Amino acid sequence: MSSEKREFVRHPSSIPIEVRLLDRTDRDVHIRDISMGGLAFPYHWPIAPGAPVAIYVPSLAGHIDLKGRVVRCQGKPPDWIIGVAFESSEDVFRMRIVEQICHIEAYRRQVLELEGRSISSDVAAAEWIPAHAAHFPRCRL
Repeated sequence: MSSEKREFVRHPSSIPIEVRLLDRTDRDVHIRDISMGGLAFPYHWPIAPGAPVAIYVPSLAGHIDLKGRVVRCQGKPPDWIIGVAFESSEDVFRMRIVEQICHIEAYRRQVLELEGRSISSDVAAAEWIPAHAAHFPRCRL
């Protein structure tokens, strides 16, 4: 277990993303963890810390584009974990929206599993927001 202190709490996720590097775009990538500071994703190639990366989230309304820099690359072939920190307060805010969507989708799956109710994302949001949004971590910009 690492003694490294985290500035931001990570949340597990599996939202599909596209990773755009200078010379390639990879579409078959899923977020592993997200936080207010950035995100991490598994990747089949190492990416050097400091490298600029664009993250495109096509599954969300409005198709969110985020820009960041690689801050860590851990693992070994073919299982690299790439950590990206966002570069602007606007991207931090956008990631906060993605993070909330992750919580809402997790709630939707939980309702199906525990209650047997199959609800849409809109219904899940309508139920989750009044119950949990006030306790959602505040954005520190």
